[in-house]
Amino acid sequence: MKRILVFTLMIVCAGFTIQSCKKDNKVSQGQMEVRMTDSPGDFVALNVEIVKIEAYLQNSGWVTINESSHEINIMTLTNGAEVTLASATTVQPGTYTKLKLTFSGENSLTFNGSNGSNTVNLSFGSSFQGQVEVPIHCTVSSGVTASILLDFNVGSSIAQAGGGYTLNPVIAEIVDPSTGVQGQVSGASQAAITLSNASYNASTFINSNGYFMIKGVPDGTYTLNIEAKAQGEVVTSQESIQNVTVTKGQIKNVGSIQI
Repeated sequence: MKRILVFTLMIVCAGFTIQSCKKDNKVSQGQMEVRMTDSPGDFVALNVEIVKIEAYLQNSGWVTINESSHEINIMTLTNGAEVTLASATTVQPGTYTKLKLTFSGENSLTFNGSNGSNTVNLSFGSSFQGQVEVPIHCTVSSGVTASILLDFNVGSSIAQAGGGYTLNPVIAEIVDPSTGVQGQVSGASQAAITLSNASYNASTFINSNGYFMIKGVPDGTYTLNIEAKAQGEVVTSQESIQNVTVTKGQIKNVGSIQI
């Protein structure tokens, strides 16, 4: 079951596509704001440190958005909670095609084991050199604010090998954060949520209050599956909701689900 973390990036102008644009007092330059949001998972904590954020301006080169260190426990970013990584950074108008995130070596994972919770340091995977480049589609114009939402796939980013764990961040752009599904699960302290149809599949986990949210879902009709878990082990308790209709621009609330 994959776990999803979501970053939100906002830049002034039609920029890194996503969320609505708004007027700005500066007419010759744009501004960029970077936020991170959402994504419960079945780890206790995943602490990462991002030390630099850059954007690639077409036909020009990399532009530094922020180079202040940010330590984030991404497991706390659930159900719309956000952390700002960069705010109101002035950038040159133009087309930005990539985003680059630089991670430090100070990253750790906490998970529940047979003897309670365990915390381990995360080394970089063999193919990861500490930087992730994410394709984006953003045109920054003067006087307008735009935003971008990034999906950090936790399940695909962490691997277990040789008795330890490695980090190789898998991050992609979410095109429409205003469309999705949310709800609450009762009767289970841990539960995996899967939303799928013939062409799309996404998953997440409930938080400590049973709530869940999946953003960036294409409009359409889906099946929602809930699989309860106990102490990290899959149990027999399961529920399936058919014909969940997702409408563009809306977060569909499926209400309280007893399992």
